[in-house]
Amino acid sequence: MSDGTPVCVHPEKVGLPARRYKSENAPLTVELQLPPDPSEVVPYLHDVLYGAAPVLLDDLISQAQQQIRQHFPELDPLAVMRQALS
Repeated sequence: MSDGTPVCVHPEKVGLPARRYKSENAPLTVELQLPPDPSEVVPYLHDVLYGAAPVLLDDLISQAQQQIRQHFPELDPLAVMRQALS
């Protein structure tokens, strides 16, 4: 609200992680945590990306590509992202 009153957000309804938001001048960020098993990466990313608020997608995709390269060098980040988004 413009009067400085905190706004009640239902994170699960808008695809945001539960935490402080703009009404408290907190940055809107999310940290991706890929599962340890490479066979779980595509389903995990599918659920995260389709459940995320649109404003978070660019950051989530960047984090996913970076983490895939770091933790799973045998996986092609572009192929994984295509599978997760299809």
